[in-house]
Amino acid sequence: MTAQKKGILLGLTATAFWATFYPLGRVLFGFNPDAVEPLNFSFLRFAFATLFFLPMLFKPANRRAVHTLLRKHWRQVLTLSAVGIAGEGVLVFWALKYTTSARASLLANASPIFTVLISYFCGRELLNGRKISGMILGFLGILLAFQGGGGDVFSADAGILVGDLMALLSGIGWAYYTVFGAEVTACCGGMLGTGVLFACGTLLMLPVLIISGKGPDFNLPLRVWLGAFYLGTLSNGLANGLWYMALKYVTPGELGSCGYISALLTFTLAVLFLDEQCNWQFLVAIALVLGGVALMLQRGKSDQQDIACGSGSGLNHGEEARI
Repeated sequence: MTAQKKGILLGLTATAFWATFYPLGRVLFGFNPDAVEPLNFSFLRFAFATLFFLPMLFKPANRRAVHTLLRKHWRQVLTLSAVGIAGEGVLVFWALKYTTSARASLLANASPIFTVLISYFCGRELLNGRKISGMILGFLGILLAFQGGGGDVFSADAGILVGDLMALLSGIGWAYYTVFGAEVTACCGGMLGTGVLFACGTLLMLPVLIISGKGPDFNLPLRVWLGAFYLGTLSNGLANGLWYMALKYVTPGELGSCGYISALLTFTLAVLFLDEQCNWQFLVAIALVLGGVALMLQRGKSDQQDIACGSGSGLNHGEEARI
């Protein structure tokens, strides 16, 4: 298996777990709207993700790597935790209160557009005709998705546009997380680095909960606890670690484009189980997005040069010591 195929496989596995995040989040809001407070529930998700990583974080062989990461890159760790864990995680889940799972997934997975742009302006990845064409197609798909309405078994209220915008903003946060997480990956690897970021993100949520008066609240129905456990350990913990591990083999732009596949998987689940309603505009939007993926995933000689340049800055390095 080539390095690119291995990286794409890791990325696709992560997106498969993420695909279940949206329908399940929508179900939780649909059946338990009063119990599922977005800030408090996100805190619980992050806490479960942190518990998933605890054995690795406290493993004697990893303590030195964690200490080195916090000592040398503490600013980066705090920023990534705030933007890519707390900010992105809260926004994408909160969006499901207002918009459907398929729409939230498609808009959140606009992140490859911003991933490539951020990576380019930071001098970490070159642009070529294929990437630009792929971004344009994907962006047209996003715009078209905004034009059409939607609904599901829980319907979609008047705040659907608010939910759409929140999902799109979460995609920008994820793009930042993907590009600038390379230093964390290079220092102690994907799994361990992700564990540190989730631990910091969980701690950052505590003052937010206290100041907002939203919690922490642990008096929740069993359904909500089970949802938080699943989304925290698999859709957050394992999936994010696999994503960072993939950065060892592919560029941020290539990896980011894998996220588009999550929208198609989510759409399939939403249609089958949540009676997702779609019109021709949304179907064309999906086609445009996937067309952009096909272009962005193609690798030419210039892409090989990107990886060679990126390796010097640790862009594509990630030890599998740490998901």
